[in-house]
Amino acid sequence: MIGEISGIQGNSRETVQSFCDSGLDFSISTGAIQKVVDLVSQAIVPHYERIEECARNTRIKHIDETIWKNEGDLHWIRVMTNTVVAFFVLHANRFKKAFERLVGRWTGILISDNYVVY
Repeated sequence: MIGEISGIQGNSRETVQSFCDSGLDFSISTGAIQKVVDLVSQAIVPHYERIEECARNTRIKHIDETIWKNEGDLHWIRVMTNTVVAFFVLHANRFKKAFERLVGRWTGILISDNYVVY
C-alpha cells in the first residue's frame, strides 16, 4: 500500500508518512518509504519486461495514447495491447521517439486511431 500511494498516486513521502502516522497508527521515516518504493520497483521489473515481450511478440496489436499530467507537466502514456496483456510506457512527448519506445522492433498488424506518427 505504501508503494501505491507514494508511487502510483504521486503523493509526497511526507504525505505518505503523515497518512501512516494518523490513519494507520504507525510511524515510518521518509527514507523507509523510499526504500519500499525502490524494492517494489525492482521487484516488478521482470514482470514488466515479460509483459513488454508478450505485447510486442503477438501478430495483432492495438496501440493508443493519452495525456498524463505529472506534477503539472504534460506527458503521454502509451499502451500496446493484445488479447493477453496491456503494456504501458510513459513518455514526455507524443512523437516518433515515444512511438518507437512503445513498439520496439515489431512485425504484424498494428491497429490504431491513425495518428500520423503510427
